[in-house]
Amino acid sequence: MKHLIMGTAGHVDHGKTSLVKALTRIDCDTHVEEKKRGITIHLGFAHLDLGDGETLGIVDVPGHKDFIHTMVGGASGIDFVLLVIAADSGIMPQTREHLNIMRILGIKRGIIALTKADLVDAELLAMVREEVSELVAGTFLEDAPIIDVSAKTGAGLEALQDAIRTLVQQSEAKPEAGVFRLFVDRIFTVSGFGTVVTGSVLSGKVKTGDTLHLLPGKEDGYRVRRLERHGAEMGEIVAGDRASINLVGLERADFRRGMLLSDRLLRPSTMIDARLEIYEPEVALGHWSQVIFHVGTHEQQARLHLLDKDKLKAGETALVQIHLREPSVLQHGDRFVIRNSSDEWTLGGGEVIDIAPLHHRRRKEKVIQEVGKLAEGKMSEIIGIEVRKFYRATTPVEIAASLNVAVEKVDEALARKLPSDIVRQEGRSGVLLMTRDGQEDMRKGINKAIQAYKSANPLAGRGADFDEIRSFLRLDRNTPGEEMLRVLLVQLTEKGKLQEKDKTWQLVSDLGEISDEQRQRIAAIESYIQSCGLQVPLMSVMEDVAAKQNMSDKDLKQVLHHLVVNGAICRVQDEVISRRVVDDCRQKLVERYAGDKQGFTVADFRDLTGSNRKTSLLLLAIFDQEKLTRRQGDLRVVKA
Repeated sequence: MKHLIMGTAGHVDHGKTSLVKALTRIDCDTHVEEKKRGITIHLGFAHLDLGDGETLGIVDVPGHKDFIHTMVGGASGIDFVLLVIAADSGIMPQTREHLNIMRILGIKRGIIALTKADLVDAELLAMVREEVSELVAGTFLEDAPIIDVSAKTGAGLEALQDAIRTLVQQSEAKPEAGVFRLFVDRIFTVSGFGTVVTGSVLSGKVKTGDTLHLLPGKEDGYRVRRLERHGAEMGEIVAGDRASINLVGLERADFRRGMLLSDRLLRPSTMIDARLEIYEPEVALGHWSQVIFHVGTHEQQARLHLLDKDKLKAGETALVQIHLREPSVLQHGDRFVIRNSSDEWTLGGGEVIDIAPLHHRRRKEKVIQEVGKLAEGKMSEIIGIEVRKFYRATTPVEIAASLNVAVEKVDEALARKLPSDIVRQEGRSGVLLMTRDGQEDMRKGINKAIQAYKSANPLAGRGADFDEIRSFLRLDRNTPGEEMLRVLLVQLTEKGKLQEKDKTWQLVSDLGEISDEQRQRIAAIESYIQSCGLQVPLMSVMEDVAAKQNMSDKDLKQVLHHLVVNGAICRVQDEVISRRVVDDCRQKLVERYAGDKQGFTVADFRDLTGSNRKTSLLLLAIFDQEKLTRRQGDLRVVKA
């Protein structure tokens, strides 16, 4: 079963609502003011029984020029249009405006209904048909059927229904996979149920019991209590449905017009790149033009920064960066409409191509080329642009979050060919993406990190370990950048560029032996530390020993680091002690206090080892670091 929505369009008082009522027996004008004024002010909703259990959702839009923003909100999300033109009036201003809006919103199919056909003779009807054919020539309605109809007499209704059924068969349903999105067009309270919102489902699906988020807004979600499609309760609604959703915990005060419902938190945008077309012949847009930006039910003030043109005239298309006054939740490919800043007439519209662009302060040729590639709509190019924004590596999950799409959509594109400057690698947790230049910079950074470690610690007898390299490259833990580092270390080792030993890495070109002079210096310092036994070695004495060996302060630090790395001594901050002493005292401690839940004091440990308080505190600090001991106030216990 297909899930589709038909929207009406046309000038005020041309009979859109009457025609919908004649087709469905549902009156879309339900507000007192609409009855009083005799015109549609708010969006109206109905559904048409197509037989075999299928129904078609219908959105009836207002035709008055003062309610264009409402019309745009209703038209967003429809699958095809029913353009209504009164035979006794012919083409009017909003006929043209609505047709242009439908074209800008990407509508591809439709039907033209000449209403009030009973009020004109055959000659006038033929003239109107010819006018309409000229109007739609070159548009998506050029080959659309034109059907004479009368809501009053019922003439032509059967032919119109047949045309609608044919169009339903020809139309493709929206994808049910991916992110659930719905721009809210109504919100109201139902006694005994609470808050209900309605809208046209743009993509994805949702089930009773799922959690939805109202965006942009609080991160808290709302549980779906009840779902309805065309007035009937459903367990699930999908893309293409006109849906009513009863949400637990949602207050009307939480809602602002233009908000969007989604099954996940999506990033809001205040700046987007887009492809823009205008059709208003009296207007030419320049840099930083002020406009009203409409997408779905959302509208706000915005400024346009033309990227590839100095001026944009009627019939022309340009790449633009749009600066929004307020956050808006968008996706690549979303269609939008722009009106002049006083909201008097529609100028044109276009398609969102990047929801998180870099700020294009200057109109560089490279920027224009990249935005142009995005405008082509190829997902692989879109992914490429996103990867280039990350200085470090990224993942499909991060890319999907940047684009506000499902990760499955990114994975599908990754299975195809990527731009030549993008590298795909397999990490421990899945796919990693990075530019070739970025990856080469990281390789050079690894070499620099190892060289820096070797320069600072020439006596270490080992290479730099993973955390030392990661810190040098300023990579955060548990990030794609850290994962890419692991991948590159393996690759460089396999290619013979690095040598790995005991989870440290050295440059193959920099493997050297310790000189006799260096060995002599190491032995002198180690001998002094060992001779101190249970006394903490004094730095002043150690400096005297170093001076006799013609060692500078830097040389002494390198020797101490070598002794720590090779396990001869232990260090806590600026204090060192022989590893033999640590091992001997550890054994005594375990033999005496293992399993003793009473614990021991520093004094108990001092007496046990025969050391002094300073040495005891140093040794216990080491055992705390090893997690052998655990402090409980003034006591410590040996962990089992």
